[in-house]
This record gives sequence, C-alpha cells and structure tokens, in this order.
Amino acid sequence: MKMKTPLLVDTNERGPLYEAVCRYAERHGVLVKEEHLQGMGDYQAGNSHIECKSLSDFFQSNHSGHLWRQLDNLDANCERIFLVIHGDVAKYVKMANQQGRKVTYSRVINELIGTCARIMADFDCHIYRTKDHYEAATFIIKLHEKLHKPASRHGAKAIRRVSTNDIRTDMLLSIPGFGPELVERTFEKCGSIEEMTYPESLRQVKGMGPTLRQRLITVLTSEKPVRIERQYNSKERGK
Repeated sequence: MKMKTPLLVDTNERGPLYEAVCRYAERHGVLVKEEHLQGMGDYQAGNSHIECKSLSDFFQSNHSGHLWRQLDNLDANCERIFLVIHGDVAKYVKMANQQGRKVTYSRVINELIGTCARIMADFDCHIYRTKDHYEAATFIIKLHEKLHKPASRHGAKAIRRVSTNDIRTDMLLSIPGFGPELVERTFEKCGSIEEMTYPESLRQVKGMGPTLRQRLITVLTSEKPVRIERQYNSKERGK
C-alpha cells in the first residue's frame, strides 16, 4: 500500500543517490514526486528539508563557502533541516591522494567532525552520516515514513524540550526553526517580545526569512491556539 503523501525530490537531483532513493521508495510503497524546491534542499519530507552531500561535495562546498550559504538559506526559511553526508572516508582519502592532494585519514576525520560540530552549534540542523548512498537512501525513505506515521497508541510520546534561565528564550526555542543563535540575534535587534510583533523590526534579524518572521508573529499575536507538533513515538525510533 502506497503512502498518500509523496516524498518531494528537487528537479535538479540526479545521480546514484537519486536512483537508490527511487528504487527503495518503490519497494516500500513510497511515492516520489519531482518538484522545484527553490534551493531548499534536495528532498522534502513533510515539513523537513533534506540536503545531501557526498564526502567530496561536502568538503568542496565547505571550502568554497557554498555549504554555509545553503545552510543560512535553509535555516532562515525551513522548519526542520537534515544534512545527510554519505561516503567512505578511507575511499575518499585514497581518491584524493591519487588526484595529487596530500591528505591523511586523521586530517579528514578531524575536518569532518569539526565542521559537523560547527554546523550543529550554529544551526538548528540534524546531521546523519552514512558510509554510502545506499544507506543514505534508506535513511531518507525511513525518515519520510516516520514523519507521516501516526504515533502508536501504546507508546509514550516524547516531546523535545529546551530549558534556559530565561522564560522568553525558552518560548522562542519551542518554535520550529528557532535555534539558540537565531533567538540571540532576535533579542539583540528587537530587545523585547512586543518589538518582535513588528515585521519591520524582524527584517533586521540576520538569518530570519519571511517564513520564520510570519511564524513568530503568528505565535505572538494569534488569538487562537497555535499548534506545534513535534512528537515522536519512542518505541518506533530504533526501527
């Protein structure tokens, strides 16, 4: 039985990972639909945008700065971000040395871990690393399935909670798309919760796009309940 909600794939996405995703999706009854995602990742599963990088692409885009521009754009406009990095480090090191680039395994691992740590510190981004594009494709389809599968009535629901010593900060961190860095920049520019209800003030906040601006204003000014569902079935996580 096919899922009604399709996994969206950017029209520019091609190559071994794309082919593996299509094959795995077909075997598991997941519909795949091509759509222009306007630079918001390679795949979209519900409200989650997934950017995929081979190891070679990851390092190249890191050095050129393209990776950081992509993440800035995703962080400003998307509710949830996933970065999938696929490739075997040993094979990458061998290929790089064959091409005349003198790199070592330890140097590559240190850069990979350091860059991932920097990304997770600066952005509200989940990172998943796999040894090859087959595992990456499996993760993408599994993520799509879990995001659209109702929570089990038998399982406890786990809700992500963030706590600081500032109730105002805690409130903003509960809004999808708002990480610690963005919240800090928002208070630097706006100063108070009341000031955050004005679009002209929010436009001064670096990294806050129109989607997040409208979401924040809605949360702060709506006279009706604003529901934010971030629930996961704890029993289903490891399957």
